[in-house]
Amino acid sequence: MTHHSKSGFNPRLLVFFALAFAWSWICWLLSSVIRPQLPILGMVLFIAGSFGPGIAAIAVVRYVDGQDGLHRWLRRSLQWRVGGWWLALSFFLPLAVMALAAAGHIALGGTIAPSPASQHVLLAVVNFGLVLLLGGPLGEEFGWRGYALPVLQERYSWRMASLVLGMVWGAWHLPLFYMADTPQSHIPVGLFMVSTVALSVLFAWLFNHTGGSVLPALVLHTAVNAWAWVIPVMVMPDGSNLRPYGLAVGLLVAIALGLLCDAKPHLPLRSPQSKSGSE
Repeated sequence: MTHHSKSGFNPRLLVFFALAFAWSWICWLLSSVIRPQLPILGMVLFIAGSFGPGIAAIAVVRYVDGQDGLHRWLRRSLQWRVGGWWLALSFFLPLAVMALAAAGHIALGGTIAPSPASQHVLLAVVNFGLVLLLGGPLGEEFGWRGYALPVLQERYSWRMASLVLGMVWGAWHLPLFYMADTPQSHIPVGLFMVSTVALSVLFAWLFNHTGGSVLPALVLHTAVNAWAWVIPVMVMPDGSNLRPYGLAVGLLVAIALGLLCDAKPHLPLRSPQSKSGSE
């Protein structure tokens, strides 16, 4: 394995983060400027922005390790024999968290809006596919979990790596808080940051228990975004519905704290730059 100094980040990781942020933030800025006059182009740029982490990962791996290194990285990321249990957990855990949060809100005397999916079951099913392809997971997970997490784990424990990546992942979303019609535009920034750090722990735990495959992360990320449309626990544009969202974040924090106590060490994944050992 390639050894780096213990101070600071791997320089390749800094390049990855810089590329991911630059691509996404520039696309989102252009989208905000263009959308009033050219709404379709503005939406295309907005969606393109979500692919910043994935594009950055491919660019860095390709530049450093060449075509062979890129193929090795993709093979590891796309391992599909990870076990149905892990994929089921990835898909249904967000549903359970949101359902418990909604139930807790109702038990405390609150009300939940009718599910948008109740009259549009087919649309809800289709929405899962749209969220996977265009709503963030496909564009983000090859970068955050496929590239950044293994590189961080070369130097840090999986716990520290997941917490650091969670903060970076949360910060990457910051422009969305200042853009109209995004879910982030009406969520308190602090609460959202707590949710990304807690989710990052869950993503890292899954990633390390499935041999470094990105597929469970794709399923989990899709489930988080898509189930929120089925069970309305997100904050509404007028700022209402904050309590069920807060309860869901609280449950995620509890899950993350439990996973951080997992004695199982992270798997010794080699980053694409690690040349030692047989392939």
